[in-house]
Amino acid sequence: MARNEKMEIDNSGINQGIMVANNTGNIYVTLNETKKIPSLISIVVKSLGSACDDSDLPDAADALKEFKPDEKLEYNHVIKYKFVIREFSAYYTYCDNILNVYDNSNLGSKARILRCVHIWYLKEKGELLFKLKDVKKDDLKKVQENSDYLIDKTKEKILSTIKDSDSDGACIEDIEVGIACFVCYCFMECKILEKPI
Repeated sequence: MARNEKMEIDNSGINQGIMVANNTGNIYVTLNETKKIPSLISIVVKSLGSACDDSDLPDAADALKEFKPDEKLEYNHVIKYKFVIREFSAYYTYCDNILNVYDNSNLGSKARILRCVHIWYLKEKGELLFKLKDVKKDDLKKVQENSDYLIDKTKEKILSTIKDSDSDGACIEDIEVGIACFVCYCFMECKILEKPI
C-alpha cells in the first residue's frame, strides 16, 4: 500500500456493530439475546412514582451517600443476593439517570420513591426486630443475620406495588429484572439495609 493512498472505512450495508478497516480472514460473532434492562427499570420507576404517595412520608431530606457494593454486602452479611447485587450494580447509573429524568417531569418524585422504599424497609426491619425482641443480640446483629430476608420482604413490597399499578403491559419476568436492578440501586443508596460505619 502506498503512503499517499487514503484509507477509508465503508459502513454501507447491514452492520451488526462490527467495523473492520482491513480484514484478510473471517470474523465470527455470536450475539446473545439482548436485554432491555434500562427500559425495564423505567417501568419500575414509573410505576413506583405513581404509586408512592408522599402524604404520609416525612419531609426531611435524606442525604445518605452510596457505597461500593462489596463494602455494603460485607457489612450487612448479605449472602443470597450477593451475586445479584454485584451483577446489577453495573446498572446503578441507568437507575439514577431514569430517576432523574422522571423527576424532571414529576418534581420531587425521585426523593418520594426512595423515601417510600426506605420506609418499606424500615417497617420490615421494625417487624423483624419486634419478632426477635427476646433474642439477646444488638439490633444491628439481628439485621445482619436477616439481611437477605429483609431484601426479600422489601422486594416483595416493590413487586406488589408495581403489580397493583399499570406497568405498561410488561410481563412479570421482565418486571422482576427491572426490580432486581432497582433493588440494587436502593441497596447502594442505603435505602435498603444498613449504612456501613
